[in-house]
Amino acid sequence: MSAARQGGRGRDPERVAYLNARLLDPASGLGTEGDLLTDGEMIADFGPGLFKDGIPEGTQTVDCAGLCLAPGLVDMHVHLRDPGLTEKEDFPSGTRSAALGGVTTVVDMPNTRPPVTTRAVLQDKRTRVRGRAAVDYGLFAAPRSEGAVSQLRDATAFKVYMAESTGNLQIDAETLGAVLHASAELGRLVVAHAEDEHRFRKGQPATLAGHSESRPKESEASAIRSLGALRGEARVHIAHVTCAEALAAVPEGVTTEVTPHHLLLDTGRPLQAFGKVNPPLRSPEDREALWDAFAAGRIDALATDHAPHTREEKEERFDEAPSGLPGIATSFPLLLRQVRAERLSLERLVDAMASRPAEILGIPKGRIEVGADADLVVVDARRVVKITARRVRYKCGWTPFEGMEGVFPSTVYLHGERIVEDGEPIAEGAGRPVTRIEA
Repeated sequence: MSAARQGGRGRDPERVAYLNARLLDPASGLGTEGDLLTDGEMIADFGPGLFKDGIPEGTQTVDCAGLCLAPGLVDMHVHLRDPGLTEKEDFPSGTRSAALGGVTTVVDMPNTRPPVTTRAVLQDKRTRVRGRAAVDYGLFAAPRSEGAVSQLRDATAFKVYMAESTGNLQIDAETLGAVLHASAELGRLVVAHAEDEHRFRKGQPATLAGHSESRPKESEASAIRSLGALRGEARVHIAHVTCAEALAAVPEGVTTEVTPHHLLLDTGRPLQAFGKVNPPLRSPEDREALWDAFAAGRIDALATDHAPHTREEKEERFDEAPSGLPGIATSFPLLLRQVRAERLSLERLVDAMASRPAEILGIPKGRIEVGADADLVVVDARRVVKITARRVRYKCGWTPFEGMEGVFPSTVYLHGERIVEDGEPIAEGAGRPVTRIEA
């Protein structure tokens, strides 16, 4: 079942009334049946009985009876591989897949070729992306010195790597401290890949369990403790936590994220190198503990760390295959299925995928409020389907969640324009760069 609407395909009219929806905005406590009005690209009004005195003339109506209407989702951690690695993914393909999963804003990581470590590369990437994204977007930069922080200040946020991972952008403790200090002075967010290479263990079996032992849980906890000692007044966010030990090390005032693959996959799955990621998948017991923490709200955000590689690369020997897997289209559908199974509240999920990541990033997204962008997701929670590589349309051609069940949005709007209808992408190049809310 999808939202019943009047009119044909294409750009939507100036005013649209969404009727009888379950409106969801956990950040404001909104979770009730009601109506919503958009005017052009913005949300104009919302609430129960909004049109009790009639619908304004010339307004298109969308019947959302039995459906949920949520703010567009924000994925604050993606690797779209563009430029330089576009055989794996690119901005057009990756953002189309994002839209299929209800994601209307992505923030792309800096480990491309060339990596986003200088102002010139950042400006070039911004130029390359313009007009090619199906959803709104931000760009991370990776400052590798104190002086680079100011040069990269136009980035949406900064990324630091405390250990080796794809792109080889790790920095030492002295440089990290300097980058954190300079970022604090600018008021910029620093997102950390937190693993301590001194805790890595060589000689482990070439399996998922062996990969987990080679980059053990203590390496995460140790790196987070070090980061806490260095951060000073910097705003810090820990990417992709994988275990209770890592969460226990997080200092007060530091935010965290978890990925769908660390919540739903583990070393017991027969994925071979298709499940190889950094930091690694953990044991089933670790996964369950992580799930409990996420469901209880002890992890701030859910982000995909969408990091595709080609099938051919993943079919190499385990120790030679690259780390990373795709997930941008399936995060919300997979977790909605868990809501249906009563393992998670819908409010917790929408908060973790919309309002909270937007708040952490300091961007005006992820909310249903008057004056906000009309980025909206229509969901029929009863519409459960099997996940397949064909459905998610990744350029890499595979998904680690093949055969699992998900609930995909039926309709997705960006700035009031439908970009997904009946589960199919219908608009390209509509995405715009996001703007930070300056303190």
